[in-house]
Amino acid sequence: MNGASNTAVEVADLVKVYGSGMTAVRALKGVSLRFAAGEFAAIMGPSGSGKSTLLHVLGALEEPSSGRVVLGDTDLSGLSDRKLTLLRRARMGFVFQFFNLIPTLTAEENVLLPVLISGGRPGKYEKRLDELMSLVGLEERRTHRPDALSGGEQQRVAIARALIRHPDVILADEPTGNLDSKTGAGVLGLLRASATRYGQTVVMVTHDPRAAAVADRVVFLADGRVVDEAYGPDVDAIFERIKTLEPAG
Repeated sequence: MNGASNTAVEVADLVKVYGSGMTAVRALKGVSLRFAAGEFAAIMGPSGSGKSTLLHVLGALEEPSSGRVVLGDTDLSGLSDRKLTLLRRARMGFVFQFFNLIPTLTAEENVLLPVLISGGRPGKYEKRLDELMSLVGLEERRTHRPDALSGGEQQRVAIARALIRHPDVILADEPTGNLDSKTGAGVLGLLRASATRYGQTVVMVTHDPRAAAVADRVVFLADGRVVDEAYGPDVDAIFERIKTLEPAG
């Protein structure tokens, strides 16, 4: 975990229930986890195990039914929608499987979008923008719109957008799911650099053991619960653990 010991984000006894009565679905069942500053963690598990739900609750995109989410020293419980929105903008970055770029904006304008939405001055981020466009290898593509970019380039724009405001935590949901193996490896390298170079906490949901093997730690979920964790994992060990969690048949 890059020598980091301080907790960047923590969930305690997290429960998430969708619906009520006989049709209620318990997506999370008492999940407790800590993620350190500068840690790159992967979340794995079968379909329906609660991976994406956990990520959404971590990112204050969904409210837990019970339990706590603490970002640094800020308990998210009871915060108003406005305060949660401001917290997400200032301290979290999001990378999704589908890039969610604005088609009418250029690559660099998409990267600057969080700054514009929060009322910041783009000029203040000029050096940071140059650094990020270099980091993601898009110096020559910064004025191109999304339809002129490949899928891998669009995902790299999305990662730069997530990093532009120096968030404490980056949450990535299947960020390589739509990419070929070479492009996916480049995206994973960027997320790895976010943790190593900038000391940001990266929490990534993935179904791919090869992607998870890039992380410092892998958390395995099944049926809404944490069932195992691995540190410094190798891909073969992850494959074997996932096999035991997949439903038979």
